[in-house]
Amino acid sequence: KVASSLAALMMVIAMTSVVTAEEVRFSLPELGSDPVVLHLQDNMSEAGEPPDLLQVFVGSSDSCCDGRTPVAGRYEHDGSRLAFLPAFGFEAGQDYVARATVQTGDVTLVPFQIASDVAATDAAVTSIYPSGDVLPENVLRFYIHFATPMAPHVAFDHIRLRDASGIVDEAAFMQFKQELWNEDRTRLTVLIDPGRIKRNVATNVELGPALLEGQRYTLEVAAGWPSADGRSVLPGFAKSFTVGSPLRTLPSLDLWDATRPCVGTQGSLYVTFDRPFDRHLLERSVSVTRYDGSNIEGTLTVGSSERSIIFTPAADWSGDTIRISIDATLEDVAANNFRDLLDHVGNDSIDDPETELIVPLNAACR
Repeated sequence: KVASSLAALMMVIAMTSVVTAEEVRFSLPELGSDPVVLHLQDNMSEAGEPPDLLQVFVGSSDSCCDGRTPVAGRYEHDGSRLAFLPAFGFEAGQDYVARATVQTGDVTLVPFQIASDVAATDAAVTSIYPSGDVLPENVLRFYIHFATPMAPHVAFDHIRLRDASGIVDEAAFMQFKQELWNEDRTRLTVLIDPGRIKRNVATNVELGPALLEGQRYTLEVAAGWPSADGRSVLPGFAKSFTVGSPLRTLPSLDLWDATRPCVGTQGSLYVTFDRPFDRHLLERSVSVTRYDGSNIEGTLTVGSSERSIIFTPAADWSGDTIRISIDATLEDVAANNFRDLLDHVGNDSIDDPETELIVPLNAACR
């Protein structure tokens, strides 16, 4: 659904004549999945590629849009109508600016916002993963979870890595053109620069590892970061941790330990690991089935410090054995999967790793 009555209220100049704002019209979205539509005039239809004609930016129209990264998305162009559809939907309560450019380079800016029927939730960090108090020296990813969608493009104005003396490592994180958000912008993925992790790489040689074994660090999310709807700002959050030895061996199911649930009960299956694994990959990379591969309905949760999983069946356990299967691309917190290491030294990969763990059920406790 598009609010076709909304129009740009600014003057633009064509190649040979002056046209009024009513001749350069936008249809602006009412829902997050709606497009921004620019109704093209003769002086615009041949002005260039779609991004040359229309872009959308996050933020207010004040000082827009130099230095801002346009919203990612795709275009649909039928000659008289140019539609922009955002890759992840427009966020309710967030300010946006649609910018149209004509052949002469003159620009029309139209601010808009998606209305929200949802009660506002104050900005806050709800969790950071990995959650353990001791992390390997070569940990790669941090996931920062927020209580409400956050304003984009300002993450690294607020996220810092400090050592025990309070010194900030300005080169610790990879900073991408597009920040690594989930679709509703409540989870941000932050990566330690792999060049600081991989041995004998220029950045590692020049700056050294971002984290050093035996040292203590704090991942800080500073106060003042605004929510996407602009109604609240982050109060600040800090996670401190000690650095342990690096993980430089392949994960292996031989190092996993599983309990034997009792037949005829709904007792939970506990599987513990020798190392912490990636929280969000765990949730979708491990499955529990019957020996023949048929599905077992139940709930899988990730345990403390991401070093275990707990599977609770929806019905009593039956049969003799169960099968725990993993995706070989499941990574530990240092981004080593069951086939390959992030930091290669020599021939340290496996083409066909073991991906199934067979667990006998316990019939003796019936």
